Amino acid sequence: TMLVGILKMCVMAMMQCVAAAAAAGTTTIVVGGWQAHDAETTTQLLAPIFQDYLTEQVGNTMSPPAKFVFRPVDINDATDSKDLIIKGELDMLYTTSGSVACKAAQFGWVPIATQRNIVESSVIGCDALVVYSLKNNTAITKVDDLEGKTAACGFLFSGTSYYQGYQLLFEHGILLFHDMNQVRFYGPDYEGAFQAVLSGEVDIGFAPSSWLTKNHEKELPLLRILDKKEGLTYEGITYPGVASSLTPSDGVVVSSKFGWQLKRKIVEALQRLNASHPAMKELKLAGWTNAANYASALTALEHAGVVYEDDAGKKRCRDAYEMKDIFMSIQCPGDHYKVPYDVAARQCEVAGLACPPGVICFCQPCVAKPKNIFSWEVVVGLCAALYGVGLFYLALGPLRERGRGYIPRAATSDDGLESEVDGPLGSAGRRRVSLRSH
Repeated sequence: TMLVGILKMCVMAMMQCVAAAAAAGTTTIVVGGWQAHDAETTTQLLAPIFQDYLTEQVGNTMSPPAKFVFRPVDINDATDSKDLIIKGELDMLYTTSGSVACKAAQFGWVPIATQRNIVESSVIGCDALVVYSLKNNTAITKVDDLEGKTAACGFLFSGTSYYQGYQLLFEHGILLFHDMNQVRFYGPDYEGAFQAVLSGEVDIGFAPSSWLTKNHEKELPLLRILDKKEGLTYEGITYPGVASSLTPSDGVVVSSKFGWQLKRKIVEALQRLNASHPAMKELKLAGWTNAANYASALTALEHAGVVYEDDAGKKRCRDAYEMKDIFMSIQCPGDHYKVPYDVAARQCEVAGLACPPGVICFCQPCVAKPKNIFSWEVVVGLCAALYGVGLFYLALGPLRERGRGYIPRAATSDDGLESEVDGPLGSAGRRRVSLRSH
């Protein structure tokens, strides 16, 4: 019995040694992922693909083996994917088209795959911006009616919940941060933004068409889609749902340190996933393709001020959850100026427009510059006239000198006033006047 016990202990010790050796030789690949949900729901939706599936299909085929570990990102400021990359805590990211473009621009990361969405039974590799209001809000029937209204946006790096909406309004002559009384950023809380519009608390919302149809199909008849466009195409396929503009779907972007073989293995594994996989069903995705061209997303981000160039000429991305950084992204046209940040931070409170907890709000930080009273032609004409008067005055100088002289020291007028002059009027210019009694 004692011998059996000793043998069991030896076997357990050997197994622990083998496990420790295996763990020591295992590479860990940290994958960040974003969804319009909280951290727990995001993990439930994405970990089955980006942790379990990729470890089985890719990690176990590598030498040494690799373990894919999933973590939710961009849920709040503490999980900002940009900061995690700078700290070296992320190797791979599944995110919005704008965030893919941002990571490629700032860090040189490489887009490798783009998801395929299911929209009204059709499969397409893009998503659509929808600008919507309530049909019973009769004050808004088109984009041109938005002056003086309020807007609910989503994630700063989402084309379909922010920056494409910014661009669309700009094309209609509506300046988001001047003509709208209040702009709210709900981040990943698309549901909160939608409910704010549904309750009448906010006038319009920006949202992805796919998100609306997945989550609020029953409420769609209550919505008015502003600037609805028909027949929009992407890669030769007509977008089947409601849309104002299109953008490439969410994608996967990886660190530049990934070798081509690892990238190829990941893409091939994702392409083997289809709509029948349980995790894909949960996400309502059709599959994956090679990465789309995200150049249009980068251009739109630059126009909205979300991606900018630093003093060294390098592209940088704003922080999506810092009010001051979002404020820095705000672009005011040439005939407007941007108020100081300290003023912008209090504008909504001063205007009596409440900002919900956890939401970032701005209330017209772009202010129109005062117009000149006179046109530039009038100003130039006045300057020329004054210049001419000055020349004439200088030309009269010799004549004025010739007319100067001395006045007698005392002179008595008929009314008994005696004036005494200290010297020439032209030099001293002082006159002493006294009254003499009669």
